Amino acid sequence: MTANRIEKRMLDRVKDEFDRREGSVIYDATAPASVEFAELYILADVILKQAFATTADRDFLILRAAEFNIYPEPATQGEFEAQFNMAVPLGSRFNYNEYNFVVTELIDDTEHKYKLKCEQYGRTPNATTGDITPIQGINGLTSAKILKNITPGEDEEDTEVFRKRYFDALKSKAYGGNGADYKEKVLAIPGVGGVKVYRCWNGGGTVKLVVLNSDYKPAADELIKEVENVIDPAPKGKGYGLAPIGHTVTIEKAEPVTVNYRIEVTMMSGHTINEIQTLAENAIKQRLLIRAKEWCNQDEKDHVILRSSLVTALMVELPNVLDVGRITINGAAITKLELKDNQIPVLGTITLVTV
Repeated sequence: MTANRIEKRMLDRVKDEFDRREGSVIYDATAPASVEFAELYILADVILKQAFATTADRDFLILRAAEFNIYPEPATQGEFEAQFNMAVPLGSRFNYNEYNFVVTELIDDTEHKYKLKCEQYGRTPNATTGDITPIQGINGLTSAKILKNITPGEDEEDTEVFRKRYFDALKSKAYGGNGADYKEKVLAIPGVGGVKVYRCWNGGGTVKLVVLNSDYKPAADELIKEVENVIDPAPKGKGYGLAPIGHTVTIEKAEPVTVNYRIEVTMMSGHTINEIQTLAENAIKQRLLIRAKEWCNQDEKDHVILRSSLVTALMVELPNVLDVGRITINGAAITKLELKDNQIPVLGTITLVTV
């Protein structure tokens, strides 16, 4: 509704014996009012949009979800395993490029392995490995190295991911240890990105949870232990965790399956396969990541299927690729590779061959 249209409607209601021309008292009185009314119409549209979770912006979506005690997942700090040549004090701080780490826990006093927490939040530091430098000097320290990421840090939950989780929570019937309840509680644990629930997998009262970390890779042993402590710590089945009394819960990591591709490619004249090697690796890696995310939403008996036709579709979209020929998966000329229900794909090598 525009200001001109509002003003016209207002003037149309004025009797003919009164002057309604521009510059008249009535015209000058309605003109500024029509502008204000037009802004009210705009504001009413905004209010209507923000009133519904489907269309609400982030701030208003958070307010709507809070009515059901649902909040966006905050950013978290990653945890790492590091090894030193000697014992170091808890609380010692170390640096790796733009990231700082603090020693939080002793893992192995014989091998001088410690747990470190990154001071920066989010996913970016998760790939950090290698030598680290003490921020303050430690006498006798000659070696300090991050060995691996234990619990990946997570970014603050994306708005659309949060919106989907809100609607999923409304649709699901999470209650008293059913499948939806286990999934909801496990996904709330920092570092967990996905979980598949196996009901009565070893008889009545047994539950198996297969877990991925927040990077959608098999969870580290430390994360598996953390999930176990939260859900069903020893003694099992006694209700000391979030699992109900009588539920014996087994926590496992997803089994990674390395997938190697050999792809025959015909390039346009004047171009070589070296130009697309990195592009091909990134494209297929992203597709396997999507498959791992889909695994998290599958039923317990469903499994991931990798089709060679999808690789063909990805390859022909790369620049200067004329055609794609024979594709082998793990050395076999098959049209699809079917994984087991507890397995996720991990990219191995991609060998491009010119034909």
